[in-house]
Amino acid sequence: MLDLLVPRYPDAATVARRNERRWWLLFLAVCALTGAVMLLLRRQMAPESVLSFLIFGGVLVATAIQPRFGLYAILGLTLFGDRSLHPWYPFTKNLSSPESIMYMSDSFSFSPQELTIVWTLVVWFVRVAAERRLSRIHFGPLFWPATIFLLFNAIGLAYGLANGGNRVIALWEVRAIFYLPLMLLLAGNLIETRSQLNTLFWVATVALFAKGVAGVWYVHDVLKWDLAGVERIAEHAMSIHFNFFFVLLIAAWLYRDSAARRFSLILMAPFVLFSLIANFRRAGFLTLGIAIGLIVLLLYLENRRLFFLIAPTSAAAFVAYLVVFWNNQGPLGILARAVRSVIGQPSARDAASNIYRDLENINIMFTIRSAPLTGIGFGNKFYMVVPMPDISFFEWWEYITHNSIMWVWMKIGVIGFFAFILLLALTMLYGARMVRLMPHGQLRVFALTATLYIFTHFVYAYVDMSWEGGSMVFVGTMMGVINALPQIAAGEEPLVYRWRVFQAQRDNQPSG
Repeated sequence: MLDLLVPRYPDAATVARRNERRWWLLFLAVCALTGAVMLLLRRQMAPESVLSFLIFGGVLVATAIQPRFGLYAILGLTLFGDRSLHPWYPFTKNLSSPESIMYMSDSFSFSPQELTIVWTLVVWFVRVAAERRLSRIHFGPLFWPATIFLLFNAIGLAYGLANGGNRVIALWEVRAIFYLPLMLLLAGNLIETRSQLNTLFWVATVALFAKGVAGVWYVHDVLKWDLAGVERIAEHAMSIHFNFFFVLLIAAWLYRDSAARRFSLILMAPFVLFSLIANFRRAGFLTLGIAIGLIVLLLYLENRRLFFLIAPTSAAAFVAYLVVFWNNQGPLGILARAVRSVIGQPSARDAASNIYRDLENINIMFTIRSAPLTGIGFGNKFYMVVPMPDISFFEWWEYITHNSIMWVWMKIGVIGFFAFILLLALTMLYGARMVRLMPHGQLRVFALTATLYIFTHFVYAYVDMSWEGGSMVFVGTMMGVINALPQIAAGEEPLVYRWRVFQAQRDNQPSG
């Protein structure tokens, strides 16, 4: 048993070989980056385009040195991007998108985001194989359900194309779903310590704060602070991403995370809150309210004294807000309008939105009944037995529905839908278990935030489109965090645990 107390370190020759491989990889990466810069200069690209390619090259080089840096970059650069706030932003757009400052050619149908995911996966796998650690790859309880769900989506893609589906639209429908298990695998293996997990959450926090600042700047620079008649300022998904920020803020104070996180989140919150309100997404507010309600329930189970101190006061303040702003049509009244919409008193705009979704749901259910077992496959239009208002400004309005939950059944059939429900149920059960098992403090903050973000995302998915690339990167990363938490927690005090086992066995030995 004494060998359990001695850490196993690689010998000097092994370390030397690993360092030599890393330096060669770095040298080759620098050569490739230099060649790319020369090519860009020959193409006479704009300075901002050259700078973007240099940053992207730097990300790839950093990932070659340490794959974990690639994970940080994927999450941070993805969360900052928004097609409405900054349409030029290149990371999440194809290199064939003319509006992207990294536009190269119409034939490059891959985005820097996808290239970084694949590159990070390849570098990580090559390193694991070179170090003969393939048997130590951690899949956890969530990877295989996610892979099964992905398999049914691949079948749905093949079935849709075989039945005359539009190839381009089919690939656009399904491509982001492939991000989910890949990000789950990367996050679950590359995040190995509490410090690395802390860094990952800081990356997400800073990216969301930067997007909040961009939203404030958009309202100032473009709208001149006039939000009257504005439907939204950014993509719908921005509101649900901001839920992560506010859940983290509450959890950090509830479980006494580091002072740096608690006070930094307080300073960042006004910018994020303003952009959340300006984006006018009812579903975003309601899902955030549900998340806060679950936190209050958890507080009741864990600390009833604090519960009775906070809950009645907060409830009274919210009721007072509703009374004051019930009929307010400005930005400050949006929470009240969301509540009114839920209880059956929607505004004209919200009523029109509700009617559209009701009609769309009728068409979804008819399409499901027409092919309940197999679905219609990706790339095929859903049936419209009930006419809907024309929203043809959205290119794929006849293929992608607001109800992203039933959309899964409509596209890949009942078995694939059950695979999705299984993945979601296991994630919630395992996430809730991690919340209860993690020690009070930072690890419980991370467990609660990751679990509630996934929960609010799929509640939101019932009423709005939610399978886009940014959300799948975020959801997959949070699933990977939940997967990694037991290993991270187990590594907190390994020697203490082993010493107690050894001591107990020694004490039980007979004397003499």
